Amino acid sequence: MKQLHITLSALLMTLFTSACSSTALSETMTEQELNNLEKIYSFNAKAEYISFVVKSTGCTSKDDFELLQQEAKGIYEFALKRNKADLCRAMPRAYPVTFKLPEAIDSIDLIKVLNPRYDNEAQKAAKRARKQG
Repeated sequence: MKQLHITLSALLMTLFTSACSSTALSETMTEQELNNLEKIYSFNAKAEYISFVVKSTGCTSKDDFELLQQEAKGIYEFALKRNKADLCRAMPRAYPVTFKLPEAIDSIDLIKVLNPRYDNEAQKAAKRARKQG
């Protein structure tokens, strides 16, 4: 009986996952979740990797983030979620965070990133900081 329960649970989870895969990530996240996503300077995707440039004040690492992703209708949506705050007090600087994608994506045109972005002035300041540091 216990084995049957485990098998049914696994089957239901598979059906639920496959049913959700046709829904875009932006449609499954609440407005509050979307508003709380990490603000990024930029992102870059190449073949099997996606990189984000985020703000760090000295204590940021890749392990502080979770990459959320969903494919729907041929478009891959990504959201970078910070799980651990950077509480250090160093001068803010740009910090790259790179993730391996589970499957190669043919074109950057098929990618949509849901994270809000810093404005151009902040990007220029980050570049100046990188050159000085």
